[in-house]
Amino acid sequence: MRDVLDCGVLLAPGHESTMGAWIAGHQAKVTRVRLHPVSLAPPALGAAPPDALAQQAVSLRRYDACILPVAPCSLAWARIALQQARSALTTPILLLIHDVKAPAILDLLSLGAADFISQPVCVESLRVRLVRLARRGAAPGARVAGSVHEHPVNYLGEPAEAHCAEHAAHRPQASRPVRPKVPAEIIEHAMSSLRHQYRRGAPDTFRAAKAQVVNGFEREYIRHALSRHGGNVAQAARACAKHRRAFWALMRKHGIEAAPYRQAALAAARMHDMG
Repeated sequence: MRDVLDCGVLLAPGHESTMGAWIAGHQAKVTRVRLHPVSLAPPALGAAPPDALAQQAVSLRRYDACILPVAPCSLAWARIALQQARSALTTPILLLIHDVKAPAILDLLSLGAADFISQPVCVESLRVRLVRLARRGAAPGARVAGSVHEHPVNYLGEPAEAHCAEHAAHRPQASRPVRPKVPAEIIEHAMSSLRHQYRRGAPDTFRAAKAQVVNGFEREYIRHALSRHGGNVAQAARACAKHRRAFWALMRKHGIEAAPYRQAALAAARMHDMG
């Protein structure tokens, strides 16, 4: 990897003027990193279209990494842009976050962003993250978002690509992710919770009903994984093909602690030794 990194600063909609000042204020402070403003808006348009990242994916390869500013005003655009570019974009994307909640950040990471840093920025932390992303991008077989990114799969544990015969025929066997099959009782529990809600009174909207099912599924899945792996979060996340940070986020979301599962595993081990 080169001694000096070239980093593109993407001028997302709503950030065109502010990021120019940001680059000017940080360029002298960030050692061994060159910051380059990258316009995403075609000359004929006043703002960048949602497919701007996908259209410029090839030209962005000249940079070791790119910074994408995200604030509430540009969050929806960033979601669509990352989703449309995820199959073409190979340059690691570092999110520059301002006043965005954790669930939205996790959503952007799952859509292809590689890492994030919050405003106000610590310049040393920024440089370390950019160096780390550049090394990851230069590694053989590296892809955007590293281990955070997950291939789309269905709930039966089969890779989504397997549904396409052409992709399955040309995809190397070693690159196909192994996905755990979701136990039937977890799916049944989530569906039964929805049926229970309908017996008590249906939720007002489809969105509310879907949220109840998803929340019930997530709780049961996380509990099942922790139980199988004795409260070891790293092993449970790996078995679920989830990044550890995403797994922790789900645990916090549903108020699930790993300690009771570790205690239960220790107790079971003691009983087994005594027997």
